[in-house]
Amino acid sequence: MAIEVSSVSFSYPDGTTPIEDVSFRVPTGSVTALVGPNGVGKTTMLELIAGHERLDEGHVRSDTEIAYMRQNPGFDDLRSATVLDALALSLPSELRPVHDRLQELYASAGESNGLDLASELELWQSLGGYQAEARWDQVTRAVLRQGLDEASGRKIAELSGGERKSIILRAYLLSEVPTLILDEPDNFLDLFSKAWLANELRKSSKTILLVSHDRDLLTQAVDRMVALEHNDVWTHGGTYATFPEQRRRRIEKLARDLDAWKNEERRLFRYFKLLKQRAGASEALANRANAAESRWRRFKEAGPPQLPPPEREITVRLRGSRTGREAIRLTGFEIEDLVAPFSVTIYNEDRVALLGENGVGKTTFLKKIVEADPTNDHTIRFGPTARTGYFSQNNEIGDPERLLFDVVRPHFRNDQETLSALGRYGLADHPKHKLKQLSGGQTARVQLLILETEAPNVLLLDEPTDNLDLESILIIEEALVDSEATQLTITHDATFTRIFDRFIIFDRHGVVAEAPDREHALWVASHRAFSLLDDARMKILSV
Repeated sequence: MAIEVSSVSFSYPDGTTPIEDVSFRVPTGSVTALVGPNGVGKTTMLELIAGHERLDEGHVRSDTEIAYMRQNPGFDDLRSATVLDALALSLPSELRPVHDRLQELYASAGESNGLDLASELELWQSLGGYQAEARWDQVTRAVLRQGLDEASGRKIAELSGGERKSIILRAYLLSEVPTLILDEPDNFLDLFSKAWLANELRKSSKTILLVSHDRDLLTQAVDRMVALEHNDVWTHGGTYATFPEQRRRRIEKLARDLDAWKNEERRLFRYFKLLKQRAGASEALANRANAAESRWRRFKEAGPPQLPPPEREITVRLRGSRTGREAIRLTGFEIEDLVAPFSVTIYNEDRVALLGENGVGKTTFLKKIVEADPTNDHTIRFGPTARTGYFSQNNEIGDPERLLFDVVRPHFRNDQETLSALGRYGLADHPKHKLKQLSGGQTARVQLLILETEAPNVLLLDEPTDNLDLESILIIEEALVDSEATQLTITHDATFTRIFDRFIIFDRHGVVAEAPDREHALWVASHRAFSLLDDARMKILSV
C-alpha cells in the first residue's frame, strides 16, 4: 500500500475543522482521484499527506518518497522565477539541495571556490542530476520548442498559464520519485495537453493521487476514486463513468437508513410514553416503562446513521434576456501579432465554444470584447440591448485580504439578501473569511454569484468550469442551457462542450475558423500546431 491515511483529523487555528476522522488507501501503482465539493478539504488533505501540514489526530504512512505538485506552485518572486526554477520543483529530496547550492555557486561566479563547484557537480552527477537535466530538455522542447540551455533562463511570468503548468507537470511525471500527489494537474491545460496527460497517467507505473474535476480525465485515466464529502469519505472502485450512479445509489441508501432510524426512534419514544401512562397500575408496568425509556435514551445517544450529503450545493440563476437578433458582430477584428483579421456574427442565444491550444489569443480576444468601446472601435458592434458579463479564468474579484461578505454585500439590498445568496452558492459558513482563504472553486462560485447579480444577456466566460467541483459543473451546465443569454465561452473541458451549438477555433498561425460540428471541433483542437487552412471542412473566418 503506497499511501495509507488512518483516522486523520485537522483543524485550522480559527477552529475550522475541514478534515475529521478520514481514512482511505492508495494502492501501489494505482491512479487514484480524490474528489468532493469545493472547500471540503481536498487540498488540505494533500498537504497533510505530503507532510506540509501537521495532523491533529491519526497518521499518514507511505512506503516511498512522495513528490507533491501544488495546484498553483509558488515562487518567492514570480517575476524573477525562471523555467529552471519550475523544473527543479520536481527533483527528489536528495537532489534539490544540491541543485540549490549549484545555482548559488553559479550566481557568484567570480567569488565562488572552484573546488566547491567541482564537489557539488560531482555529487550532482552521482545522484542522477544530469539524467534529470536530460528529462528537462525533453520537457522544454515539448512545451516551448526550445532546448533546456535556451529555455532555462526564461522568466515564468512571460509564459501562459498553460505553458507554465505543462512544464511543471511534465517534469513531475518524468521524475524519479515513485509516488506523486498532483493537485488539479489539468487546470490551465488545453485539449491537446489534457489528452497527453490522460495517456501519461494510463501508462505510468508510478503511484499517483490526484485531485481533478475534469470528467474526461476521471473517466479515461483513473483506476479508482475517493470521495471526500462534508460528513463522509468513501471509495468508488471505478472511474467517473460509473461514479454518478454509484453516488446516487449511496445517497438514496443513506437517506433510507436515516428514515428508518427516525421511525425506530419515534416508535421507541411512543412505546415508553405509553408504558409511563400505564405505570401506576402495577410495579411490573413501572419497571417495564423504565426499561423502555432506557432503551430509547441509549438509542438516541448512539445517534443517527451516516447523514446523506446534499445532492446540490449551489443554485445558479443566470437567466439572461434577448439582445436583438444579433448579439455581437465582428468585422475585420484582429489582435496584432496574434490573431489575423476575421469577421463573424454571434446571434441572440447562440452558445459558442472558443477552442484552441494555449497561447493562441482566446483570452485576449475575450478581454478585448469586454473592454470594447464600439463608438471608437468599428470592428465590434453589439446588439441594441446587449449587457455583457465577464467570468475571468483567474477569478479576479478583488483584494485577497477583503472579507467575502464585504465583497458581495454591495450587490444586494441588505445583509439578509447577501447571506441568503451566499447560502445558495454553498458559502453560508464563510462570510467572514478573507478571499485568500477560499479555495479556487469557492472563489469561482463567488465570481458566478456576482455575475448573476449583474443580469447580463451576453456572457463572456473564460474557462468557467476549471476550478468547480463535479456537482457544481453539472449545475452550471444546467443553468447555461436554461439561460436565454448569448454565450461565448473559452473551454478546454471536452465534456462541457456538449452544451454548445457553435464552435470557433483559433490556431497557432493566427487563423480563426468555425467547425461544422462538435466532433470535428474537438478533433482539430486536440492536435498541436494544426493549421486550419489545411482543413477543407472548416469555415475560415479570417479575411
